[in-house]
Amino acid sequence: MAPSPASWSVVRIACACGFAMKAATAAAHTGFVSMHRNQFLTASAFAIGVACAMPAHAQSTGSTDVEEAIIVTGTRGEVTVSGIKSPETPKAKAVLTQELIARQNPGKAIFDTINIIPGVNFTSTDPYGAAGGNLRIRGFDGARISATFDGVQVNDSGNYALFTNQQLDSELIDQVNVNFGATDVDSPTASAAGGTVNYRTRLPKEELGAELNYSRGDFDYNRVFAALDTGVFTPFGTRAFIAASNTRYNQFRGPGEIRKQQLNARIYQPIGSNGDFVSLAGHYNENRNNFYRRVGINDMRTLLPAGTIPANTAITPETPLDLGTLNDAQLNTLYNFNSDAFCKLPSGSGGPGSQSDTASCGSYYNTSINPSNTANARFNSRFTLSDQLIATVDASYQYVLANGGGTSVFAESDAASGTSGVYNRQGTRLGAGVATGVDLNGDSDQSDFVRLLFPSNTRTHRISATASLRYELAQGQTIRAAYTYDRARHRQTGEASRLDQFGNPLSVFSGIDGENLALRDAAGNLIEKRDRLSFAILHQVAGEYVGKFLDNALTIQLGVRAPFFKRNLTNNCWTIPGSSNDAYCTSESAAAVAAKFPTYAAPYANRTVKYNTVLPNAGFVYRFAPAVSVFGNFSQGFSAPRTDNLYAFDGVKIQPTIDLKPERTNSFDLGARYSSGIVQAQASGWYISYKDRIISSQVELEGGGTLNTDRNVGRVRSYGFDASLAVKPVDMLSLYGFASYTNAKLRDDVLNPVTGAVTTPTAGKYVVETPKWQVGGRVQVNYEPVSIGAQVKYVGDRFLTDINDVIAPSYTTVDLDARLDLGRVNNKGGIYLQLNVINLFDKTYLGNLSTNTAVSNNPQVEFGSPRTIIGSVHFAF
Repeated sequence: MAPSPASWSVVRIACACGFAMKAATAAAHTGFVSMHRNQFLTASAFAIGVACAMPAHAQSTGSTDVEEAIIVTGTRGEVTVSGIKSPETPKAKAVLTQELIARQNPGKAIFDTINIIPGVNFTSTDPYGAAGGNLRIRGFDGARISATFDGVQVNDSGNYALFTNQQLDSELIDQVNVNFGATDVDSPTASAAGGTVNYRTRLPKEELGAELNYSRGDFDYNRVFAALDTGVFTPFGTRAFIAASNTRYNQFRGPGEIRKQQLNARIYQPIGSNGDFVSLAGHYNENRNNFYRRVGINDMRTLLPAGTIPANTAITPETPLDLGTLNDAQLNTLYNFNSDAFCKLPSGSGGPGSQSDTASCGSYYNTSINPSNTANARFNSRFTLSDQLIATVDASYQYVLANGGGTSVFAESDAASGTSGVYNRQGTRLGAGVATGVDLNGDSDQSDFVRLLFPSNTRTHRISATASLRYELAQGQTIRAAYTYDRARHRQTGEASRLDQFGNPLSVFSGIDGENLALRDAAGNLIEKRDRLSFAILHQVAGEYVGKFLDNALTIQLGVRAPFFKRNLTNNCWTIPGSSNDAYCTSESAAAVAAKFPTYAAPYANRTVKYNTVLPNAGFVYRFAPAVSVFGNFSQGFSAPRTDNLYAFDGVKIQPTIDLKPERTNSFDLGARYSSGIVQAQASGWYISYKDRIISSQVELEGGGTLNTDRNVGRVRSYGFDASLAVKPVDMLSLYGFASYTNAKLRDDVLNPVTGAVTTPTAGKYVVETPKWQVGGRVQVNYEPVSIGAQVKYVGDRFLTDINDVIAPSYTTVDLDARLDLGRVNNKGGIYLQLNVINLFDKTYLGNLSTNTAVSNNPQVEFGSPRTIIGSVHFAF
C-alpha cells in the first residue's frame, strides 16, 4: 500500500545524501525538430533515498520543516504562507512550493520564479524563459552555483555553465530550494563555491487523472502541456505519470523564434509502509532558439549621436559611463538594433571567378543559434535494514548535445587566407597556409571566400552513483556516511559545414550530424577549430553527525566531505597564443607549425590534473519557542578549474595551463526565524571570503604580442544581509516582502603573469553584475472564485566591467497574475482561467549583461522583456 502522510514525510526527509550529476545543456534554436527524431529516455527516478542528517521525528510538531541542501525534504505538516516557507536548518534557505510556482506564467523558467527570494537576481532573456538568462546569488554567477534537478546537477560538466532554459516543466515542480552561499556537507559537486539551488519533481498521484494546460500570449506564444497519472494500478501500490509539452513563440525583439519540446515520465513503487521505495524517472528536452542580438558599447557609439558615448580614453572608474543617462529615444534606437532577417551568399550561386561572402550574412539571425538535445535517466531506492539503519542507492545517466552557432569565412586557397577577416583551412586568421586549397562551394574552382557554419559542439555522457547509510545511535543522535562516484565524458569539437544559398544551416549540429555534412581540407582532414576529449571524475566520501540537545531545542550539525576530483585531458590540436581558443587544428607537420609560431604546445593525450580537498561544515539551530529560532552556519566550498581553463595557454611555461588552483570559499551565516501558519520570517547576516578567483583574459608579452591565459588572481570579500517576511493575516489575503544588501569587492589587482606589472586595477572594485540593493514583494487577494496577485522587484545599479567604468542603471518591474476558478470536475481537479502580465508598466530596462574587463573590451547588454500578456486555460480531472 502507499505510505501514509507521516511515513512519506520520513521518505522525503531521507533525501539527504542525494547524488550530483552534471547536466550540460544549451538553449533553443529556430528550426523545429519533431519529437519522432529523438529518442525519449525512459528510466530513472527522483531519489528520495539517502538518509537525512536531521530526521523529521527529531523535530517538534510546531517547528518548521526540515530540509537538506541538495534536495528539499518534507515535514510533518508543512508550514507555508501562500507557497513561501523558511525551513528550520542551520543554513540560510528559502523554499517556494507549487502553490506559488503555479501563479507564474505556465512554462516559466524555475530560476526566474526564485527571483523573488532575497539575495537572488535572475535576468531572463525573454518573458517566457526558453531563451535562458543569467543567475546571481550573493555575487556568485551561475557557474559557481550548484543547481540540481532531483539531485542531478544541471551545471555543465566542463565549464559549469547553467542553462536555465533546459529545466523541468513548471507544472511538474513540487518545490524549489535556494541555499544561500553554502553547500551541504555531502554535496557531490566540483562547482559549488556560491551555494545551491534545487528543484524537486512531484510524485505520481494516487488516483487516475489527467491535466491539460494551453497558453496563448504576445509574440505568438503557444504552449501546450499535458500529463496523465495512472493512479495506483497494482496491488503493490505502484503509480506513475507521463507528461509532455510543446512551446513555440517569436522573439520579442528582432527576427527569430524559440521552440522547446519536453517529455517526462516517472514510476514510483513503495515497499512496505515505512517509507522504503524504488523509483524510475526519465526526462528529455529539446531546444531550438535564436540568440537576441546584444548591443555593445562600440555599437552604441556608432548608433547614437556623436558624443553620446565618450571615447574609451574618457571613460574611467572615476568618470564611469552611466547607461542610465540615455533617454527614451536613444534606448529605442538601441532596442531596434537587431540581427538581419534575410541574407544571400554570393558563393551560393557558384560559377567561374571569385565570389566572396565576407560582407554577407555575418549578422544573419539563423546562424546565431543555440540548439540542444538533453536527457537524463534516474534510479533511486531506499531500504530499511533495521530500526536504526537505512541504506540508499542512487544512480543516473545524462546525455547532452549542444552548440552556440556561429559562422566564419574560409578561403578556398590558402594563398588567399591572409585577407583580413578570412580563415584558412585550419580555421585560423594567422596567415597563409601552404597546402593546396579545396572547392568549398562546389563550383569547380578554388578562388572563392565561402561562409561556413562553424559552431563549437559539445557532447557529454555522464554516469553517477551514490550509496549512503544513516545510523541512529540514539533518539536525537544520528550519524551518516556517503560515497559518490561521478564520471563525465566531455567531447568538444568544432566542425565546419555548408550553409544554403540564403545562409541557413543544413544541420544545426554542423559536421557531426552526418558524414556527408562534414567538410574536409585537401588532405582529407576535417576542417575544425577544436578537437578535445576530457573526462571529469569524482570520488567523494562524506560524513555527518547531527545531535539534538536541551529537550530538542538545540540542534548541532557537524560534517565533512572529501572530494577527490580529476580531469583527464586530450587535445588533438596545437596550442598557440593569439587565436580565439588558443587552438590550431591542422594536418601540417611540427616543423611547419614551428615555422609559423614562435611559441606553441604540441597536441597531447591523457594529461591528468587532480584536485583533492577536505571541506568541513558546521551549524546549529536553537529554538526559543515552537515558532522562534536562531541559526548559524560555517561551510567551506570550492570550484575546481573548468575544462577551458586547463586547455588555455600559459605564456610563461609555453604549455597548457597546469598551475591553476581551485577557487575556495569560507561562508558564515547568522540569523533568526519565525515560522507559523500565519507568518514566515527570516533575517540573516552573512560573510564570505573567497580566494584564488580564476579569470580568463588577454595579456601582453614582454617581447610583443598577446596571449589568452587563465590564472588565479586573488581574493574577494563579500558581506550583507537577506530578510524576508510572509504574512497571511486572513485566508483571503497574503503579503510578502523581501530585501537584500550585497557588498562584494575584489581585493587584489590583476597582474601580468609574465612581467608582474598591474594589467587591471581591480583592487577595491565591486563584483560585476551584482546589485547592492534588491527590494521587492508580493500581495495576493483570494475572493472565490477570483484571485489576483501582483509582485514587484527593484534591482540596483550593476557594473559591466571589472574596473567599474560602465554602469547599468537600476530598474523596477511589476508582474500581475489573476485566476478565475470555474469549479471542479467529478470532485477532482478543476478548471480555471489564468491571466499573467509580465512587466505590467512596460518598463524599458537592461536585463542580461555580458561583462568584461573594461570599457575598451566592449561589454554588451540585452534589453529586458517588454509588457507581455498571457492567457491560459487549465483542466484537471
